Amino acid sequence: MTATVQDAAIALPTKRFFVSMLTRDIDLKDAILDLVDNCLDGALRSARFSPVDYARHSIEIEVGRASFRIADDCGGIPREIAKNYAFKMGRERMDERDSESETIGMYGIGMKRAIFKMGTNAIVRSFNGHDKFRVPISADWLEQPNWDPLPIFDDMGADSLTTQGTTIEVNDLYESVARQFANDAFVDDLKTALGEHFTTFIQKGLRISVNAVAVEPVRIEVLVSTDANGPFPYVYTKDIEGVNVSIVVGINAAQSNDEDDEDPTDFSGDRSSKTAGWNIFCNDRAVIVGDKSRMTGWGDGVPLYHPQFSVITAIIEFRSAAADKLPVTTTKRALDTSSAVWLEAKVKMREGLRVWTSYTNAWKNHPRSDQAIYWKNAKALALTPALIAAAEWVKARRPDGGIEFNPAKRGVLPMPPDKKPSSRRVVFTRPIEEIRTLSNRFFDREDEKPGLVGDRCFDIVLSSGELK
Repeated sequence: MTATVQDAAIALPTKRFFVSMLTRDIDLKDAILDLVDNCLDGALRSARFSPVDYARHSIEIEVGRASFRIADDCGGIPREIAKNYAFKMGRERMDERDSESETIGMYGIGMKRAIFKMGTNAIVRSFNGHDKFRVPISADWLEQPNWDPLPIFDDMGADSLTTQGTTIEVNDLYESVARQFANDAFVDDLKTALGEHFTTFIQKGLRISVNAVAVEPVRIEVLVSTDANGPFPYVYTKDIEGVNVSIVVGINAAQSNDEDDEDPTDFSGDRSSKTAGWNIFCNDRAVIVGDKSRMTGWGDGVPLYHPQFSVITAIIEFRSAAADKLPVTTTKRALDTSSAVWLEAKVKMREGLRVWTSYTNAWKNHPRSDQAIYWKNAKALALTPALIAAAEWVKARRPDGGIEFNPAKRGVLPMPPDKKPSSRRVVFTRPIEEIRTLSNRFFDREDEKPGLVGDRCFDIVLSSGELK
């Protein structure tokens, strides 16, 4: 028996709820990074099946108390895409614009979420082919309960775009957003986030500026020796459920590596700690930089992170044309750690860490300068050139086509000439009253450092002649 429908229950989300919840879980900087991601997606689409020449593209960001503006020259939005997809609150299954491109967007919410995060009035302008148009998003539209289509106007006036690309302007900023945009510290943090997240693209020539100041890339590199038997990073590649996974773990370049007159293999000074730990990429975007937590394996079968390990830089990249297979959340700055791809890759991540934590343990009681001779012909390389170098080193590949190179097993990790360190650390505990008594006896003060007090005890015993 077929039931007769008597009524219908409205199941649409209210606009106010949708907008407020959409913006609640994303940081303002991440919302801006989303817009830059959209610019790069436009460059990919405009290049079609040819490699993108990022040196031909630029992205200008302007932030201030009164407004926000981002402008690119990455090809613009085709009008049909604007009509049917670009302004929808979410991506439909039939939208296959990026089915063969290595983008990172999955849900079709980035542009809208960023606009709603900042203010109540915005205008999107596009110049694609010979077509120029603008789409306003007004406070009135946001306040209306219904989901009326947004108007599209031809844009042939004096303020229309002169370069094929897209411009987004947001006005009537929320007060909290206006305060952040007027804060120099926020602007500096934004430039750092852009330099991290898009370091690969900037190094390929892409120009990004914030308030007319160029963004510099945060270089994430490991040392790779050019000697036939020189030290080489741990390398692993494999296709896991349609995602190409690449891992490189090694020693990072000297902290002042960006200066032309500096030697990146100089072991005499401090190393870079910014990129120490795990650096996680998805389709060329740096999702996380310098993670030193249990999430990436520290303390799970390998030691917890310690400043001793600041010389270790580990890089993993996940690549796939199917963005929904990547282990990344909607913010694109956090990981889906329940992903099967992530969990399988983490096994090899720990293996790579074990190689280099063992290496640093072997050298920790020896002068760092003693290592320099082994690295004198090493170069600081990013992930892709390091993998190319690995492919030349590793003649035989696994049956699945992947690469696995463990320098510890291949005997190409330098070890101290005398594996027995010249000194060992001694740690013991004594009551504070006894330490103060001996401190007063040896140094005429009660508050000398306990380590010096213990050291003095050793000296007295060894020089007393009682051990002969």
